[in-house]
Amino acid sequence: MTGRLPLQPLAWALALALGACSNVPERPQPDVPDTWFHAVRQQPADTEALATWWQLFEDPALTGLVRQALDNNRDIRQAMLRVDTARAQLRQARAGLFPTIDLPGSASRQWIENDSEPDPNSPVGQFIPDDDVITFDNWELALQASWELDIFGATRARTDSARQQIRSAQAQAIAARLAVASNAAQGYVQLRALEGQRALLVEGIELARELERIAGRLFDAGEVTRLDVEASAAERASLEADLDELDIDLAEARLALDTLLAEPPGTTARQLGASARVPLAGQPIPPGQPIDLLRRRPDLIAEATQLQAAQLQSLAARRDLFPTLAVQAAVGRSGLALGDAFSSASNFARLGATFGLPFLDYRRRGAAIDLADVESEGAYLSFQQALAEALEEVERSLVRIDGQQRRLDSLRRTLRHRQYAYALAQKSYRLGEANLNEVLDAQRGSLRARQQALQGRTALATAQVALFVALGGGWQADGVTAEGEPRGE
Repeated sequence: MTGRLPLQPLAWALALALGACSNVPERPQPDVPDTWFHAVRQQPADTEALATWWQLFEDPALTGLVRQALDNNRDIRQAMLRVDTARAQLRQARAGLFPTIDLPGSASRQWIENDSEPDPNSPVGQFIPDDDVITFDNWELALQASWELDIFGATRARTDSARQQIRSAQAQAIAARLAVASNAAQGYVQLRALEGQRALLVEGIELARELERIAGRLFDAGEVTRLDVEASAAERASLEADLDELDIDLAEARLALDTLLAEPPGTTARQLGASARVPLAGQPIPPGQPIDLLRRRPDLIAEATQLQAAQLQSLAARRDLFPTLAVQAAVGRSGLALGDAFSSASNFARLGATFGLPFLDYRRRGAAIDLADVESEGAYLSFQQALAEALEEVERSLVRIDGQQRRLDSLRRTLRHRQYAYALAQKSYRLGEANLNEVLDAQRGSLRARQQALQGRTALATAQVALFVALGGGWQADGVTAEGEPRGE
């Protein structure tokens, strides 16, 4: 008994050390405000409408473009491949929970020089052949199974981490789809805006030509100087240069959509007819509460599941400090032969177990724990940053929509006044109370107001798309939220 007493304090110390390293560091829950900072409607978000938010613009061309992009885009395909990769990694991690069975075999032959004569009276000598070189053959073939018991849950923790990686990859795939839909909608809005600007610019060039023609007649009549004629010509030439630049921007916008749709160049130009209408969402969607983003935004769900996966990896690294136990079993047949004098073969079966306790390897395993903790801390900070950016994006989009809506209303009122002034100028011209130059100036003011209204409409449509994306597009992950809680259970 005296020889075993010193082992008891060592065992207690080892148990305490393992217990101290068995839990991962706890981190506080992220601070999510109860209500939006911006004064908005407090109705719950309409997730069904958000799921297909592009249909709220009531533009069949936009709907078809988004659907085509979701079907063909290469970024989405890459994201789905990452989901398949995560599933394969889960299968690889789960394999450690089950026994492995293999069929090992071995065979060998040795050549031994015989320098002495065997003694025929010896029990062993009668089996040794009288040859200069003796061959010794040995072979074995067995069916072998081995199983490392996951007593302390290290493999299970890594398997659960792989499951979280799948959920993260799925959320990232949905985030890729949301980004593609957003890029398609934004590209379509910009394309329609450029087409509208081009139509107005062509109209402005015609007006500038008319002003140049009038300036030429007035110069011939001696009522204006050559400076007025040259200024009118310069204005018309400047507008034509703007048209050339706008055509370049229009071609680039179409090519960008072709790339997004994974189609050959020129496809968008053939599919979409020219139109000056920039679509607007007919009805606003309530943003709901900030906590809803944790259940709806795919990027937040991806960050949350990455955090859970990192925490499980940290737990698995701690479980590697615990003892390991593995069992092996094998059945097979083996044989040996000594030249031509002796040979034997027989069946065999064996059963064994191995026990391991890391002792001198604590430095490497401790470093692995530190590395896992650092990665977990990084995932926690990434989640906090993603949450803060998501809240900021929604707040910014809400503020921008309100501001752009007020700006568009003001621009529309300005347009009505400009159009009314143009109508009055035409009426005065017919009555002989105004000259043609005054009519053209009023027409120019009306055209400028139309351009500003188009820009305001485009800015509002862009802000609406940004809000839909910031709200997460209405998607919810199957069976998991960003808070890590199951849905519908």
